[in-house]
Amino acid sequence: MLIVWIIVIIFACLLEVASQLQLVSVWAAVGGIAALISDVFGVDSMIQIVIFFAVTFAALALTRPLVRKLTKSVPDLPSNADMNIGKTGKVTKIVNESEGLFRVSIAGDDWSAITTDPIMPEVGASVKVERIEGVKLVVSQVC
Repeated sequence: MLIVWIIVIIFACLLEVASQLQLVSVWAAVGGIAALISDVFGVDSMIQIVIFFAVTFAALALTRPLVRKLTKSVPDLPSNADMNIGKTGKVTKIVNESEGLFRVSIAGDDWSAITTDPIMPEVGASVKVERIEGVKLVVSQVC
C-alpha cells in the first residue's frame, strides 16, 4: 500500500496546485501522509484506509472554519460594471416580455436588464440601475 499512499499524496498535491491553491485537496494529502505513516509501521490495509478517511475529514473539519474566516476577510473588489449602479439609461429593445428581459443603453454600452417594477418599461423609457445580478442590470423606471 506504500505506493498507493504516495500516489494519493502526489495526486492531491498536484490537484491543489492545479486549483491555484484554493484548498480543495490539501486535506486528502494530509490523510495520505497519515496512512503512509501507518503503512510504514505495518498497520493492516483496511485500518490504513480508515485512518486516511478519518484524518482527511478531521483535517477538513478542524481547518475549514479558519479557512473560511481568512477568505472572507478579503474584500470584494468592484468591477467596471459596478460603476453603472445609480446611473440612468434608456431601454433600447424588448428581448422577452414574458421573462421581463430587455436591453438598456448606458453611456453607449448595451446591457441586458430586468426591472424591479411590476410593469415592464417601454422602448425609450429612462431607467436607473439599482444593482447587478450576474450579467444583468436590475433597473427601476425613472419618473
